[in-house]
Amino acid sequence: MWFRRRSPARFAAAIATGVLVVLIGAKTVSSHETLTTTVLFDREIVRVLNAHCVMCHADGGPSFPLETYEQTWLTGRKMRSDVIARHMPPWAAVQGYGHFANDNSLTLRETQFVISWVEGLGPRNAGFVFTNVVDPNAKRREAVKAHPKFGQWDLGEPDLTRPLPANTVEPGRGPTVVRTVVDLGLTSPRRVRAVQFMPGDRRVVRAAFFTIQETGQWIGSWTPWYGFVELPTGATVRLEPGSHVVAEIHYQPAKERVIDRGTLGLSFATAATSTVVGDLVLDATGEVRAGAHAQRFHADTTLTADTTAIALWPEVQQGITSIEVSAKKPNGTTEVLLFAKDIPVDWPTPYVFKEPITEQRGTTISAVAYYDNASAASQRGGLRLHVSAFKQPTPTTRSTTRRTPEPGSARGVKAAAPRYPLTGKVVSIDKSAHKVTVDHQAIPGLMPAMTMAYTVNDSRALDSLSPGDAITATVVRANGDYSLENVVSAPKKR
Repeated sequence: MWFRRRSPARFAAAIATGVLVVLIGAKTVSSHETLTTTVLFDREIVRVLNAHCVMCHADGGPSFPLETYEQTWLTGRKMRSDVIARHMPPWAAVQGYGHFANDNSLTLRETQFVISWVEGLGPRNAGFVFTNVVDPNAKRREAVKAHPKFGQWDLGEPDLTRPLPANTVEPGRGPTVVRTVVDLGLTSPRRVRAVQFMPGDRRVVRAAFFTIQETGQWIGSWTPWYGFVELPTGATVRLEPGSHVVAEIHYQPAKERVIDRGTLGLSFATAATSTVVGDLVLDATGEVRAGAHAQRFHADTTLTADTTAIALWPEVQQGITSIEVSAKKPNGTTEVLLFAKDIPVDWPTPYVFKEPITEQRGTTISAVAYYDNASAASQRGGLRLHVSAFKQPTPTTRSTTRRTPEPGSARGVKAAAPRYPLTGKVVSIDKSAHKVTVDHQAIPGLMPAMTMAYTVNDSRALDSLSPGDAITATVVRANGDYSLENVVSAPKKR
């Protein structure tokens, strides 16, 4: 072989200069392998990391860090495979169907940069070669690296901040969702133009969604790559005196005990406006049959006035394979507003339009979801879609929707509120608010294991409970709220 024909001194010199090439046998290099590339970490790759990666892949973030050249070089092959398979970044919307401001997927050019850099052996810059050997004579310079922007408000300091109650994420538990209520302390009506959120510990927080408790209206969301919702100029969400915000925080499993306490931030409009944002809610839910494949759920609503849509928030359950939101216009044409497939349920996200979309009166907005169920038992599933929108020129109100009836049901008959069995342990009791907080197991077809406060209308049931009691109950979901009935506590051990 080549190096056996050279002297030991020349062999060592070749290693030191980084130009050693080993050829074994008479094999030639495959034509698809890239041996050189003009893509550099310090130029193209660090821009990709800053734009799409370090909001999760950073020290103090939910995943392994990709800030420095060394960290990125060591995980280059995994990056390449995840980018090609579109596993990362986690974004389910298919390009070409809607344009979204919070789209975190890589462009084709960015994808080519990553592939070329990895297959070109990961050069750092035009004048420096990484040899993984410390050279005391090398000229020192500040290394180029990606920089996450943690601990700051994306839109500047909010007008009102409210800390959320502390949530404890215990090690060994799976993904959990915790819902808490925040009293805004408002004594007069206010108009919200932007909603922001700052998590207490980014290592465990994957998403946060905020709704008004009194109406169920969705007002904003947070994901690691898009931490705010800002309404178009002149559009606001109206908050009445005494309003409360429900915070739904999605946590990933933790390696150690973590206490998270995030902060909600609201920015208010300084001038009065008649453009008030509300919700159109399409509820396409039902029973997913045992062993079902691509079972279809559908809901639609017809607009009674010209309406401008700002964002979509789909509430989805485990087993979903794809969703489609479309607008069938009065002239018979159809526009697909969102098509998403291979949806990562553990990375929930809204879809915020890059530019608001105005649909004419008489347009039918449809939501379709497809579900699989490999289990031997039926379970609850489907899609609940929030469309954040405002009517023109009058303020919007919550829309009524039409849901495709399930087999055996009659059109026009109001379906009974769905019910689900619950098993858990009482954490605390608030008799004045008729609420009990329960740390419960996963509820199939509704939600994963979590700690959550529920309304209990039967005061006698609350009188018989104490913190620490093991209970069974029935969860009733109606009008965006969750309550308990048939609460039974397990006999106490003596």
